[in-house]
Amino acid sequence: MNVFRIAGDSSHLIAIAILIVNIWRTRSCAGLSGKSQLLYAFVFTSRYLDLIYFISIYNTIMKMIVKAIIMANKWITFFFMMLTE
Repeated sequence: MNVFRIAGDSSHLIAIAILIVNIWRTRSCAGLSGKSQLLYAFVFTSRYLDLIYFISIYNTIMKMIVKAIIMANKWITFFFMMLTE
């Protein structure tokens, strides 16, 4: 395993988790661009489309976790927060 890849993946997941927690606590998504968030989701979804090709357990699980967290972020931003505005 590459230490730098693990550090990069974990810092990326932590940053997204902090974003979700911050949105949930403040009940506001002020400062976030909805279009940028959708583009971000599109890029990472298309980047991880090779999920059916097995490389390693770590790679497969990390891709599924990243996809789930990004889609949860989009769901919170668009469907939950749009109702509160």
